Amino acid sequence: MSAQFPDMAQRAFSFLEDAGFRLVMRDSARLQYETRRAFATIEWDARSGELNMFVGLQPRKGEARDAFSLTDLLAMDGVDVPERKAPFQVADESKLRPFLDKLAEDTRVYAQSALAGDRMFFHRLKAFRNAQAQACMRAMELRRVRAEADKAWQKRQLDQLVALFTSIEDQLTASEKAKLAYAKQHQAH
Repeated sequence: MSAQFPDMAQRAFSFLEDAGFRLVMRDSARLQYETRRAFATIEWDARSGELNMFVGLQPRKGEARDAFSLTDLLAMDGVDVPERKAPFQVADESKLRPFLDKLAEDTRVYAQSALAGDRMFFHRLKAFRNAQAQACMRAMELRRVRAEADKAWQKRQLDQLVALFTSIEDQLTASEKAKLAYAKQHQAH
């Protein structure tokens, strides 16, 4: 592993030092900056090519360190840039510079509240991330229930279909509602 990434990242994120952050850790895949209130980490995984930036509050006594990706922050604020959907993927270290520059620019423009250690901002960010996780879990559950209901419909297991669709009744499509109505009328009593 060469030292290109840490040098390029330190140059791109030099504005952090101007803002009072100290570089506290530097290796071939990660730079860690800190102030008394916040931390910022820039990481590049050479195997996956994933390039990301994380921010967080310095933990209070007894708290675990919680980091939020710039992707989370951009998504919460509805910033319309491609990197809000997923971190950059850069497999070739020699091609990192423009992506590091863009990551640094996004950080400078959109992460000021995070870099300042604004606790209310992090509270909102944590609530957003939790809501996103719950929505993802709900979507997975809906896919599972729909797949089981489809099998029940094909096998004409109407009691099972009624039970499955009733569990997600508020999420049913018009077609699913019609199947549920049919199943309720024709299920075995």
